[in-house]
Amino acid sequence: MMDSVFSCVRACVVVVFVGALATPGAVAAQDVGQVFVHVTNQTGEPVTDLSPGDFTVLEDGVECEIVSAELGTAPMKIALLIDNSELINSANALIPLRAGVDAFLTALPAQHEVAIATIGGNIRWRVNFTTDRDELRESAGEVFVGGGGGPILLDGIKETWERRFEDEESWPLFVIVATDGAESSGNMNQNEYGRLVNELIANGVTIHIMLLSTRGGSVVTDYAINLTDNTGGLYEVFGASTRLATALPELGTRLGNHYDQVSQRYRVIYERPDPPGANLSVGVARQGVVARPYVDRRIEQ
Repeated sequence: MMDSVFSCVRACVVVVFVGALATPGAVAAQDVGQVFVHVTNQTGEPVTDLSPGDFTVLEDGVECEIVSAELGTAPMKIALLIDNSELINSANALIPLRAGVDAFLTALPAQHEVAIATIGGNIRWRVNFTTDRDELRESAGEVFVGGGGGPILLDGIKETWERRFEDEESWPLFVIVATDGAESSGNMNQNEYGRLVNELIANGVTIHIMLLSTRGGSVVTDYAINLTDNTGGLYEVFGASTRLATALPELGTRLGNHYDQVSQRYRVIYERPDPPGANLSVGVARQGVVARPYVDRRIEQ
């Protein structure tokens, strides 16, 4: 990524991405694009009073219409999908799984909403989005190993996104605890998968996956790596089931700290040109400010 600053007609600061707009798979790009922009004054303090009219977005030099530009201060909305397939039982992972989810809910700041579903063999919704930690903890403590079949990773994500999240969510996330059992979702071809991933990206969805490896890898492993990479999420794979008890609260703490940092960024939604461009320029019509763009809400390693 290259940043450059220069004078223009509206006395704006302009930053340029090079090759930052690639989308996964051989699927047509979305009609609507987004970019996250952190704007500070000369002393490094966030500038929080900008409106959509203060931003200019160009793809390959073509100016795009700004749909919205808002700070990301709305709480996170986290769908916690838990693989309760038979591999959890054979790996003696149920107790550390429950402990990890409980500790995750403690580590995550209280204003953020969480929903819980299990995805072992089929998807079962246990708690819809809520900030009620007692209800969430009670549900997590009642998770048992289900019947046969592996995790339904892709169908679980797709159904949750389409049926549980609302339109124009401000900060949608998935936290998925999975095993590398056989993927038990229905058939989804490459184009269908590409469309799903592109839709998630276009709507600012981030997917974080903690994967317990009991077989040395599977199709689920491949999907987990691809999904987290494309959406800017974290991926951790481990062989010891006891790691669940510590990995999940560590993730909860990181999400809370990351929210404090990223909530100061504007999420700028804009209409992409036809054909869409490969290079993105972002302008801010305010003198004496410094702008830094991000293509997603990726946690910096």
